[in-house]
Amino acid sequence: MKKKLLIINGAGASLEFGIPSVGAINIMMEEWSREIYPLIADPTKGLYAWVREKLGEYSRPGHNNRMENILNFENVLFTMQMLSELEKDKRLKHLNNRMNAFVSVEPLPEIQKYGLRQDSNGDDLSTVHSTLIDRLLLHMREICKDLMSVKQAEVEYLRGMLGRLKEEFDLGVINLNYDNVILLAMPELRTGFDPATGEFDRAEIYENAWNFCYHLHGSVHFDMKGHAADMHRIYWNSDLHSSFAQNSGGRSQFFTGEGFWHLNSNIIAGLDKANQVLRQPFAQYFMQLDRLAYESDAILFCGYGFNDWHLNRIFPFIRSDSSKTRKVVVLDWASDTQDGLVSRHDGWSFGLFGTVPFNGNEMGDGKPHSFEPAAYFKNSNTLEKSCNPQLPLAVWYNGLMQACQYVDLILAELY
Repeated sequence: MKKKLLIINGAGASLEFGIPSVGAINIMMEEWSREIYPLIADPTKGLYAWVREKLGEYSRPGHNNRMENILNFENVLFTMQMLSELEKDKRLKHLNNRMNAFVSVEPLPEIQKYGLRQDSNGDDLSTVHSTLIDRLLLHMREICKDLMSVKQAEVEYLRGMLGRLKEEFDLGVINLNYDNVILLAMPELRTGFDPATGEFDRAEIYENAWNFCYHLHGSVHFDMKGHAADMHRIYWNSDLHSSFAQNSGGRSQFFTGEGFWHLNSNIIAGLDKANQVLRQPFAQYFMQLDRLAYESDAILFCGYGFNDWHLNRIFPFIRSDSSKTRKVVVLDWASDTQDGLVSRHDGWSFGLFGTVPFNGNEMGDGKPHSFEPAAYFKNSNTLEKSCNPQLPLAVWYNGLMQACQYVDLILAELY
């Protein structure tokens, strides 16, 4: 029997395929928000930019704050959700939100709405929030329609790498991205949906079979057609040129026991993902994660920023599991000025440590006390790795496309 390789595929793995970065998405959302309701005080901005600026003003004085994380689009969207619920709860006298017993929301800015000058409210925040998520998915789908022709060389490089990995391992991909990059490179991977009908197939998920690609946070192929008994049911639509059903703002919301609301959308964006995944097929994917990590013989984190805490907390047990020692490899990109892990103290390295515990003093070129900066490993096309065989970890800093050229080197650290 082959060994099993679990791949966690994050946003960084799609950048070289033309998929927008978190920073680019922030810029797009600011523009889309301005098109919906421009601010009276500054018509070049909308409610998204206003919320993001307020977050920055409040958080920036805290020297330990990770500003790049606080101001990314998922944090801003979640803040808009909370603001919307607080304002609507008090204005409409629902009196459900616990926090309104203790806090008050500052006045929201004036906006131009239907050609008129109006005070904005929680309904306007909800409209912007749902519209931004819908537009993000539409934008991603437009890019993915032509990806095979625009980025054919890159797809072929990735196909070669995945094919080489599959010669040695049964593969399981947990795809955190909305795009179709992985399936273009390896279309035979199962998704949990019946390819003939587009119906979600629980039996396939619970068979324990590997060689799959599960889209934990949604996909450009998700189509919320539904029917009378379940208006928000998600189907798989292979034809990206066809018409898709989305309209998350026109659908009923679902509420959590903590008093938050979330959209019924084809994708999961924002925070509180542990509650957001409690829908089909997200829940079925998520409930498999502990089993998959347990069954795996090696784990490959590919372009993952270690920001999804509901996912990170699945993995630390692998370091104390006496049944096997799992090899761990991280494919990432770092600047030439980035320190090695012995002296790197940022959100990414903290997230990595919280997910797969390691000793920074044991990281280097594989020998004790062999500390080098990221540039050393980039220039030599090698991996920074642990000298402790009980805590195997290797990190590649040269990006995904370059990693595809050195797949045997990476395989040596996984097998």
